[in-house]
Amino acid sequence: MFQEFYKTSEWLTLPQITLIFFFLFFLAVLAWVVFRMRDKREVDRLSSLPFQSDREDATHQESIHG
Repeated sequence: MFQEFYKTSEWLTLPQITLIFFFLFFLAVLAWVVFRMRDKREVDRLSSLPFQSDREDATHQESIHG
């Protein structure tokens, strides 16, 4: 019964296409991390991003309040 359903189903290629798409996306992100993160300055810049807006907000509020 299931063999007949899957034999005539047109939707069987969609999971294969999405698997290939996400696998290629994963490889692209992995390559970006491996090759782009070799630069120590870039890693330091990215690691300071979460704290950067706090510093800018504090500086901006100090300039407003005198």
